[in-house]
Amino acid sequence: MSTIEAYLGDLDSRLNGSARAKTDLLTEARDGLVDAAEAYREGGAGEVEAERRAVADFGPAAVIAREYQAELALRGDIGTLWKVIVGVPLIQVTWELARIWTYGDWSRSGKPNPEWFTAVIEIFGVLVLVPAVIGAVSLFGARRLGRRLDSVSLGKVTRWTVGAAAGTNLLALLLLTVSTTVLDPSRMNVSLVCNLVALGWVAFSFWLLAPAFRPRPALAA
Repeated sequence: MSTIEAYLGDLDSRLNGSARAKTDLLTEARDGLVDAAEAYREGGAGEVEAERRAVADFGPAAVIAREYQAELALRGDIGTLWKVIVGVPLIQVTWELARIWTYGDWSRSGKPNPEWFTAVIEIFGVLVLVPAVIGAVSLFGARRLGRRLDSVSLGKVTRWTVGAAAGTNLLALLLLTVSTTVLDPSRMNVSLVCNLVALGWVAFSFWLLAPAFRPRPALAA
């Protein structure tokens, strides 16, 4: 095995994250190492010496792995923000369509909503939009802050915004669930389709929230 391939294998073993993102980073590293080794060969160095110098210039695998791991974590957080922006509104619309299709208008129950429940619905309508707004603002901010912060610092920012967006979505669901149960427990069983979508919404919310509190993978020394 060549010096470059051995180095890349060591680097790969120290990284945790999306396979596609890892492949992208390792491909960039390989291209840079191959170009550097080629430059040394053109300068008169032998094959082995050229690769050894290229690897030495690139930096110790443990150090580079820390930088790459931060980049992988950042990419994962940005991916989660996109899921918040697209997923939350999509599930909400899906539930509303399912409710209209399988149940119809709430007025069919013949019981007018009390003022406090109407206020809760309005608050829910605002809260459920907040995660997408947080996600969009965070993505825009990440692009701007990326010019000033390194991957580690930027990753901390995006991780907190992911938690805020996912947490707000979960809070909205909790508010609606508790208030609906207090008003009329039967409304929690609108239809099988709505129940399945609601369960999916809850599972999706916890899935979004989990990365914000999951410890970052430890790097090998």
